[in-house]
Amino acid sequence: MNATVISGVGGIDANLSADAFHRWATHYYKCRHDFASPHKFSPVPYFLLCRAIELELRSRHLRGKRQLEVKRAYGHHLTKAYAGLPPVEQILTPEEVVVLEQASDIYASKGFEYFEPEDAFTGFRRFPTFLCSIRSRRSFCAHEAQQAHARYTADEQRSNGRTVMDHPQL
Repeated sequence: MNATVISGVGGIDANLSADAFHRWATHYYKCRHDFASPHKFSPVPYFLLCRAIELELRSRHLRGKRQLEVKRAYGHHLTKAYAGLPPVEQILTPEEVVVLEQASDIYASKGFEYFEPEDAFTGFRRFPTFLCSIRSRRSFCAHEAQQAHARYTADEQRSNGRTVMDHPQL
């Protein structure tokens, strides 16, 4: 658990946002891999993966900033949030950055959430490269999910299986 705690007059201000956003990112990532479309094409895997990436990127920024600051700085733009990471955390290859840019443009405009007639008329041609790349390359979120599993396993072992994120009110 990496919570920043500020104490003083008036109580305790615990910044649990980074851990919460990270945990939810792993949930969306798992949903993306568990999703089985009943149809030939679905935008749902794109949305789930982009949401997982967004939440993981936000969790990184929330280690040192407040939610409102992160929201105002990056919105739903995955490429802005990625570019704002420290260089050591920018692990994508140039090809993966191009894929992230493609996904970010669609994701930020809610293109994976709402039906776009133009996409349907063009056979969703702006989507396949993104999906193929995510399936064939080590994605940012896949790398993060592996690290997250190791980190949470260690956290749970240290706390006898319970973490602050397991609190019923969170």
